[in-house]
Amino acid sequence: MKAIYLKELKSYFQSMIGYIYLAFFTVAIGIYYIYYCVLNATTNFSYYVLGSVSTIFLITIPILTMKLISEEKRQKTDQLLFTAPVRTWEIIVGKYLASLTVFVISLLLIALFPLMLSLFGKVNWPMTASGFLGVFLFGAGLMAIGLLISCVTEHQMVAALLSFAIFIVMYLLPNITDMFPSSGIFTVVFLVILVLLLAWLFYSETKDIRIALISGVVPIGIIVGMYVWKSEIFDNGISNIVSWFSLLDRFNDFISGVLNASSVVYYVSFIVASLFIGTQILERRRWK
Repeated sequence: MKAIYLKELKSYFQSMIGYIYLAFFTVAIGIYYIYYCVLNATTNFSYYVLGSVSTIFLITIPILTMKLISEEKRQKTDQLLFTAPVRTWEIIVGKYLASLTVFVISLLLIALFPLMLSLFGKVNWPMTASGFLGVFLFGAGLMAIGLLISCVTEHQMVAALLSFAIFIVMYLLPNITDMFPSSGIFTVVFLVILVLLLAWLFYSETKDIRIALISGVVPIGIIVGMYVWKSEIFDNGISNIVSWFSLLDRFNDFISGVLNASSVVYYVSFIVASLFIGTQILERRRWK
């Protein structure tokens, strides 16, 4: 895994991608810094400046992750990786850590801004630290999605555009939750569809009909039983589920100075789940 990590990290700076990303990200944050902290004389770096990175990530994260797996597939060098004495998860994790390293470098660069700001005013350092942690976790989560998308296409630009589109949808979801039906029966149908999809995934991976049936029938039975017992707990369920899965809402807590352990666990779990799915996709390609 170390060799994959170093090779991928080196590739960022052998091409222009690493430099373009670092320059664009730093300049974009610098513009927000000048506008809010210099022109508007605020020392709330976390809320105003770091809070703006969600918009910047729409462009920078797809650039950073678009080539991770897709470029290997396009050049057919993924076959060399598959024959190397490394496990599939090591390929995924090694590449992810390389992109994460470049991301951390960009955070270290913009950390100079609050340091400069502290020379001219009082900076709320606990809130700023919380904001940086939120930026790191939020960015790491989006990067895991970007890597996952890179696993399913051979073209860098397609991976970048797909990542951009999915990020847009994720950003908009919290704002359209009121459009989802509030009736509990719609929540039940939504959950049943999710369970059936998971059961199908279990079957496609294991080819064991018993496991698929158990993973489908048991959860559906529990869902239906709970609805019959107390249907009101399913009211507004779709909206609540969508809101719970929102990466952006938790990020907003961090930049506001609200450090929530459950949000940290959520981000880490989200990243692990995305990398696991990416590993399974690559594993299936490995044995085709």
